[in-house]
Parts: sequence; structure tokens; C-alpha cells
Amino acid sequence: MKTVFSLLLISVILWGCSKKADITPVKSTDTSKTAGPTNPISAKPDSTVKLTNDDTAHMAAFIIYAQKVKTNVSGKILVMAFDENVNIFLLAEGYQKTSAIHLNEDWKKTSLAAFDFTTVNQDGQTTFNSIDDNLNNVKFKTISDTTINGVHVKKVNVHRKLTFSKVYGSADLATDQQNLLLAKTDELITFSSYTYYNQKNYPVTSAVAYVQYVK
Repeated sequence: MKTVFSLLLISVILWGCSKKADITPVKSTDTSKTAGPTNPISAKPDSTVKLTNDDTAHMAAFIIYAQKVKTNVSGKILVMAFDENVNIFLLAEGYQKTSAIHLNEDWKKTSLAAFDFTTVNQDGQTTFNSIDDNLNNVKFKTISDTTINGVHVKKVNVHRKLTFSKVYGSADLATDQQNLLLAKTDELITFSSYTYYNQKNYPVTSAVAYVQYVK
């Protein structure tokens, strides 16, 4: 699978940091030209919003691969292990002046929306239908330094598991639902992120990734 890569957004963020004037942001969620899971997302400018240099220094950009969901039937229970794996990039300058990075997942337009889920929080406790969006409270992440076009950026990789499940009337019904999921190839999860610093929430950026159901 090719990367769903908001290249234009990163370019705008990097360019904006060297400019004094306000700039026009680029959205990374236009899927009107997306033919299938192997095609990258098409981005287009949003001419209705102007960003300051301070805004662009604190905006997040994404590199997201297809998100794998491993399906398994145990008796009458269908279990779907969502392997969330998201890369967020922030300018090193902006990261130094960031108190918190927030990450939200929207799977309302996928089959996952019909199921309950559990995950493990920072304290090792299992939570039900709840996920912390403040990455300060998420231990399943790594932070590293890298460069893009010679500019220093911080890479934040969030890699955690969410377990969706549902009990059916019979093992056959659970298996039928599993097969329906395995046949789906066009479902998309939307990820969005914003940073917080000095009593200010900075502009939200977002990107989408295909769901890949596997056995």
C-alpha cells in the first residue's frame, strides 16, 4: 500500500515558517480523486482560512499507511484488533513550544462504528469505548528527530491497539460478518490533530487512511 502522505501540507508548513505574511493552508482530506487504497490522497488549498506564521509552526502533518484490522472468530464472538499506526510531524521549532499534541480518530463511516471497543490507557487499565486524545497521556508512542527538505522536524509515532468485538447468535453468523468485512476495500478512517500551547489551541489538520481487514 502506498502512503497516504500529506506532502503538500508539509510543504506549506515549511514554507510558511520562512514567510512574514499570512498564508493559505492546504487540506489533506479531499478524497474525490481517490480511486482505491493504492492511490494517495489529493490535497487542495482552502482559500477561506488564513494562517499566521505562529499557526503554521504549530500545525501537524501526517504520514499514514493503511490501518490493519485483524479479524478473528472465537465461538460466537467476532473480534477485530485495530492496529493503529500513525506518524505525526511537527516543526522542531513549534514542538519546543507545544504543551500537548492531540490526536483524534473518526471511524463513523466504517464498519467499526457498529462495534464496541476496548483499549489500554496510560495506567495499564482497560477502558471501554473511550480513547485518550491527549498524547501526553499515551505511552504507546515514540518521538524522534528527522529532517524534511533540510528542515528539522519532530516525528511522533502513535502505535496502539484497539479491540472491537461483538457477540452474535451463532458462530456461523459471526463468520458471515467476518467475511463481509474481509471483502471491504473502500472504508476510510479520518485522523485529525492539533497542538496546544500557552492557552491556545492551534488549527486542526487531518488526513485519511484506508482500513485493511485481514485474517
